[in-house]
Amino acid sequence: MTVFYGIMFFILGSILASFYCVLATRGSEGKSILKPGSHCVYCNHSLKWYELIPIFSYLFLRGKCLKCGHKIPIYNFIAEVVTGSLFLGAFLYFGFSYKFYVSLFLISLLVLIFISDFTYMIILDSPLVISSIAIFFLQVYYYDLKTALYSVLDGVLLFLFMLFIAFLGKKIFKRDALGGGDIKLSFVIGLTVSLPYGFMVLILSAFLALPYATFSLLTDSSHEVPYGPFLISALCIVFLFYEKFSWILALF
Repeated sequence: MTVFYGIMFFILGSILASFYCVLATRGSEGKSILKPGSHCVYCNHSLKWYELIPIFSYLFLRGKCLKCGHKIPIYNFIAEVVTGSLFLGAFLYFGFSYKFYVSLFLISLLVLIFISDFTYMIILDSPLVISSIAIFFLQVYYYDLKTALYSVLDGVLLFLFMLFIAFLGKKIFKRDALGGGDIKLSFVIGLTVSLPYGFMVLILSAFLALPYATFSLLTDSSHEVPYGPFLISALCIVFLFYEKFSWILALF
């Protein structure tokens, strides 16, 4: 049964990734995710069912539109493979448990934020809201209401801390130091891993962002760095290696 469930979660992840690509691009552009239906953005060719099979359609079509031959963005294919693999890995690592179900939402946020923030410098509100509500109810179900409410408090406190950092940064640098999406994402971080681990996420995200930020300062005149992908990556790492970060926190 483990093999069966593993295959099912890989397929589920790859299917959801196709939807996440649409949500991240259309949502960031302020367009409807329902209308028009799936189509080639270059020739408006309406895609048939056999052109919408995750992973395989891209391979069979050799990464090109069946009608106009224009190249399909490869990040669709990468997102499908990565999301499916991460869903599979989460199941094999956690099994059916609280951490497994939470990890599905974190992986989904990871994919969505990578696409939307790197492409449009936007973190959509709806995935953050849906993930927060789902994680809250998972905590109520697996633990109790009191634990879930304390987690909400941790999320609020981390949100207020990031809001203060954004305010301070704007005063010092005379420009936005953090995006609104980054600040909202901090609530999800505090809700998921609690306040002490939330600060570990912020520290780790700064280290993860440093090479990209350095490169951006040297090559991009705007000096804008999408911080969301590094925040959500750090959250996934801390969530995955929670016990090891417990040992680090114990030292302090």
